[in-house]
Amino acid sequence: MPLSDAAPYTVLSAQELYPRICVRDPYFALKDVTVLPGEVVARVPVQMAPDAEAMPLGLGEAGRHLAILGSCGAALVAPKDGQHFYLASAARGQWLQPSAQERATDMLWALAQAEYTGKRTCTARTLLSSSDGTPLFRLEVDYNVLSAAAFTRLFGEARQEMRREPRPADTVQRTPEEWAKLRQNPYSKPLELRDFQADGDSLRSSLVVTPELCKGHFAMHPVMPVAVVAGGMTRMATTLGRDLERNAEARFVAKDVKLSADSLAYAGQTVVFGARRTRVRGADHTFACTASVGERVVAQLDVTYTRVD
Repeated sequence: MPLSDAAPYTVLSAQELYPRICVRDPYFALKDVTVLPGEVVARVPVQMAPDAEAMPLGLGEAGRHLAILGSCGAALVAPKDGQHFYLASAARGQWLQPSAQERATDMLWALAQAEYTGKRTCTARTLLSSSDGTPLFRLEVDYNVLSAAAFTRLFGEARQEMRREPRPADTVQRTPEEWAKLRQNPYSKPLELRDFQADGDSLRSSLVVTPELCKGHFAMHPVMPVAVVAGGMTRMATTLGRDLERNAEARFVAKDVKLSADSLAYAGQTVVFGARRTRVRGADHTFACTASVGERVVAQLDVTYTRVD
C-alpha cells in the first residue's frame, strides 16, 4: 500500500519503512513512527552521551533522527511510489533551549512535515521535543531524492560485499556479551578521530571510514551518513572550544547550525575533519567546520555554541 494511502493515526512498522527510505537499523532507531494528517511523529531514543554539549542529546544525533523522520515524511508525499534514497544535502537548525541540560533518560518526541520542491528534491521541517513536549530543536533538511537505479548508477563504486565470511551457524553457543558485540551499534559512541593537530584557532583530525561505521546506510553501499559526519564536525568544534578556553571540562549549548553536504565518504576512504573558531562574542563561540576526502569536500558546518560552564 502506498504510504500516502495510509489511514490517519496509523503506526508504520520498520519493515514498511525500510524499503522506501533505504536506511535500516541500527542507523534507523525511531520508535512508533505514526502517520498523522500532513505529518509524521515518532519517539526518539538517545543513544550517545552528548559529552561537551550540555544538552539532552548532541547535535549530530539529533540531526540523525530528525533527518530520518524527515525522509519518512517525504515518503508519504512522494509523487511516485516505491524505493527512494533520500540524501541530505543541506540543513538549517536552531536549538531552542539556552540553558544547560543533562542527557535525556526518557524517549524524546519528533515531528516532521515534508514537501517536494522539485522533481528530485524535497524539504522536511522537523521539530524535536522533550518527553514532556518542551520544544528543543528545530531543523529544516533538504534532500536530493534518487531512485534505486539512479543511486546505483551514481554510487556504484561504493558497493561492497558486506558478508565476506558466512555468519556463524545458529547452533554456536555464545555468551550475552558475545551476542551484544555482534549487535553492536556504531551510532552509540563517538567517532574515534585520530591524529589531532592544533594550529592557533584551528584543529584537524582524521578518520578511516569502515563498513562498521555505516551500518544500515546503505545496503551493499556503505557510505558514512551525513549526520554522522556532522557529529564528527561538532565534536571538533567543542574539542577546539575546550582547548581555546583551556578547560577540558567546559560545556556548551548550541544556538544556530547550518550544514551543506556536497558528497559522501565511502568505506575505505579517509576523512579529514577541520574546525576553525571564526568569532567570539561573550560566551558565544562560532566555528566553521569541514570534512573532506582528499581535495573533495564532503560537508561543511557553521555552528555557534554558548559556553554554559
